[in-house]
Amino acid sequence: MKFFLFFFLLFNTSIFADCKKVDKSRFTIMENKIFDKKTKLIWMRCSIGSKWKKSIGCVHAPNTISFLEAKALEKKLKNGWRIPTLKELRTIFVSNCKSSAINTTLFPDLKHMANFAPYWTSTPVKELPRLIYYIDFINKTIDAHSKGFTMFVRLVKNKNE
Repeated sequence: MKFFLFFFLLFNTSIFADCKKVDKSRFTIMENKIFDKKTKLIWMRCSIGSKWKKSIGCVHAPNTISFLEAKALEKKLKNGWRIPTLKELRTIFVSNCKSSAINTTLFPDLKHMANFAPYWTSTPVKELPRLIYYIDFINKTIDAHSKGFTMFVRLVKNKNE
């Protein structure tokens, strides 16, 4: 019995990644933004609707908006900010985290969400282009939905923009 308990605790503590520790060889924190050295992408730390406050982090719960609203917002943005592709958003998806699939030190506004955290990508489903892929960082799923459904948006831009 003791061996089983030891094995169970060892296995369960090592299977989950430390999703609050920042890999400084990959990520650079720049106040309200994150630079990913591996992908050369810059991410907003707070989602749309949540605001960065120095020494506190993201304040206010993020807003959910439809894909159509997100695209309209994207057109108004300056300096290259946009909705990430599925491939880009997957680069910050960490499947072996215990409670969510994202590093909450890098992206702290996820703590404002309880049951779900679906984020739009800009990638349509090839076979069904009226559906757009999204990633849910709490339920750890990748799926697709219609453009009128409301979800969260995390903005990204290329380093050279």
